[in-house]
Amino acid sequence: MTEAGGFVYVIKQLELALRPRLEAACAEAGMTAAQFTALTVLRRRPGTTSSDLARRSFVRAQTMAGTLEPLIEEGLIRREPDPGHRRRIRLFLTDAGVRAIDRLEPRVVELEQTLLNGLDEDERELFADYLRRARHAMRDEHR
Repeated sequence: MTEAGGFVYVIKQLELALRPRLEAACAEAGMTAAQFTALTVLRRRPGTTSSDLARRSFVRAQTMAGTLEPLIEEGLIRREPDPGHRRRIRLFLTDAGVRAIDRLEPRVVELEQTLLNGLDEDERELFADYLRRARHAMRDEHR
């Protein structure tokens, strides 16, 4: 792709095609895509703070606060004070939160399979590697 912004354009087109499908799958499970993202981040990184969770979920801290409240009220996430830092609150999935992810995961896997349809296993691994490297390049540029 040689034209200026060609990759940015294709990536945005992919995001625009993917987002409504992910949102629909999440809505069927009674949550938003932002809530699902927050839950999956907490599964990978238990004890994350709300501000770290916001960064990893691609939203502002204020937005994350609104995303978390229903999850806490529904018992999918619990808050615990950080023993090493009195003012810091850590977030953890509850068993109900794990079950919520497990219920939605087959739909997300199905969506990923659709996304990767037409790529063989080697191409899928390369695609994932390229995406990770591009994400790291963007993150590293801002440091």
